Amino acid sequence: MKKVIVCALLLGVQLLVSCTKGVWLAEGVYRPKHPKFKILKYPFIKNNFIDSEHFYLSRKYYDGISYIGCYGFYNNGQMINTGGKESDINSILMTSNSFTTAPRVGYYTTEGDKIKFEYFVPGDGGQYETREGIIKKDTIILMETVILLFKKEVRNDTLVISSYPLK
Repeated sequence: MKKVIVCALLLGVQLLVSCTKGVWLAEGVYRPKHPKFKILKYPFIKNNFIDSEHFYLSRKYYDGISYIGCYGFYNNGQMINTGGKESDINSILMTSNSFTTAPRVGYYTTEGDKIKFEYFVPGDGGQYETREGIIKKDTIILMETVILLFKKEVRNDTLVISSYPLK
């Protein structure tokens, strides 16, 4: 009887471990085991309007607290995403400012003034999130398609270039 219970527990643990989509790395970040970025199917086209030396920032308020989202775009098509409370953003960007240390990593592509990016979000075992936007000078306006009575694109977020360096 004990052997049956032990075998069942081991099988349960094995199933839980094998169902996750990611793996923890030595840097303390969670990455996909077998990356399945759909955006890699498209060719990367470098865009001179994207600043690959600085972070783009967005600001949102929840319960009266300001949160900053930080997006970094590299010249090779890689991108990173991090963020947190505005009061902690300096320390966050000192430690999570590269492709190897950022909590969320992905890839992007551009076409004219349009940008599309996809990144891996470590929560709930790991999932992929895709976002699209329009590049306007030093700003990226992220759009979202909303369906009520008809399809409509609405502004979801605005990313503005910052002075925080991207490594």
